[in-house]
Amino acid sequence: MKKALLTLFLVLATLASAWAGKPSQLIRLARQYKGVDGFEMISLGPMGTALLKGAVSLSGEVDKEDRKTLKAFTDLRRFTLVDFEDIPADKKASFTAKVERILSGMELILEAKDDGETTRIYGIEKGNRLKDCILYCSDGTLLITSGSIGLDQLGELMETAK
Repeated sequence: MKKALLTLFLVLATLASAWAGKPSQLIRLARQYKGVDGFEMISLGPMGTALLKGAVSLSGEVDKEDRKTLKAFTDLRRFTLVDFEDIPADKKASFTAKVERILSGMELILEAKDDGETTRIYGIEKGNRLKDCILYCSDGTLLITSGSIGLDQLGELMETAK
């Protein structure tokens, strides 16, 4: 019985650590390409996101919809935005192949195709929240978040964006 519990615990720990490593693997990969012409990366940690949220909420131009949008992102602790659309074709193919290899082991939440461009959203669904969301666009955009977003709030945002 002890062996079975220990084995189950090790398998679950391995699966959890495999998922937890994916966003950090993507960030490490992006840092490797940081010096390539046309490659742009913006990363905000917990302090940066807190300051950004505070600055937005304190500005006098925040209406009801903006507050609703801000509320949806209150549990995000970190995000990294990568734009690799303008890098040389050989580097772009290499980066894209590495990103897709990392993402292949993750849970696909949503995929949308439009005019030959594919957008995929990966993450962990926990109840009514989406945790550690990764948005990948084949045109050259990658958004990696740490934290969680409420699915109900996200649905409302999508409705107001139409």
